[in-house]
Amino acid sequence: MGRFFAKLMRKANRVGTSMEKYQEAVTFAEAGEQEHVKTLFQADADVAEERAGKLLVVGREGTFSREVIDYALDMAQRLHYEILALNTAALSGETFRLFSSSHKKLSEDFRELSEKNARPFHEEADRLGVSFAHMVKFSARDQAVEEINKEFSNIEFVVSDSEEEHPEERVEEGARATQAIYVYSMTT
Repeated sequence: MGRFFAKLMRKANRVGTSMEKYQEAVTFAEAGEQEHVKTLFQADADVAEERAGKLLVVGREGTFSREVIDYALDMAQRLHYEILALNTAALSGETFRLFSSSHKKLSEDFRELSEKNARPFHEEADRLGVSFAHMVKFSARDQAVEEINKEFSNIEFVVSDSEEEHPEERVEEGARATQAIYVYSMTT
């Protein structure tokens, strides 16, 4: 809970700083110093771009469901987030190390499959003007999310499918089965 309040306080301090900067900009604009105003806001734009929030989208093994792609793209557009797409495969265990040649082939195949399946997601993100990066980790899903969170300090939310497919027990006629999408906040 302490992390949440610390994050809230940092955001409140940024708002206060922003208000001071806007007041400064108004003063210089009234004095006819437009170049100084442009300089003020260019620095803010550079900092905002550097601090842009990231949305971590975790696929189910080597794929991303259409529902997760649509949700993530909509959220990233609305909140001006970058998307980090992640595929994971737990291929780092002792069992796989015993068969090193098989491990290498499995890893290469999984990476190729993940990149192929992420391509339409990437293309759609590009079309919408959303920054996109794709990563593959060879560890358990939770461990991979933790690693990514340490690597990138500004991950705001994680979006993912459930880990397993749960078929609907009874689908009404004409209705479609739906897949749950999980969204959770990453507090630092």
